[in-house]
Amino acid sequence: MIIREIFKNVQEKMGKGKAIIILGARQIGKTTLVKSLLPIDSADGLFLDADNIEVQETLANANIERLKNIIGKATIVIIDEAQRIPNIGLSLKLITDNLPHVQLLVTGASSLELNLTNEPLTGRKWEYPIFPISWQELSNHFGYMNAHLQLENRLIFGMYP
Repeated sequence: MIIREIFKNVQEKMGKGKAIIILGARQIGKTTLVKSLLPIDSADGLFLDADNIEVQETLANANIERLKNIIGKATIVIIDEAQRIPNIGLSLKLITDNLPHVQLLVTGASSLELNLTNEPLTGRKWEYPIFPISWQELSNHFGYMNAHLQLENRLIFGMYP
């Protein structure tokens, strides 16, 4: 995995009592980034994929008791593709306000910002945009010379992971 520049920033915010929201285009590495923050083979993590219709329906109409049952003993909860969930802002607010031991990691397209306008999570979130791989990330991963040898292809086909 290519280490993204925002990884360290996100990692430093873990456990500070606010939701961490990663926004970016499709196939940019959002899911890979947040999954890398889960402890390996840990029962402490819960991954909720909002591409799943049941996840969408459950989180769209959640109350705090239902959210407590869903989360269980997890201390890290990832909600992937959150822009697909109607009223997701309210669920995120309920979790952040009522389950302070839970670290929320939320990924979504830029349209997620629009879904949060009803419940803006003011003061309850850190938001990070993620972009295509930077030259620095590429050269850190492959080394300067190998990155330079890939430069023409990267310029033609883009810097997506």
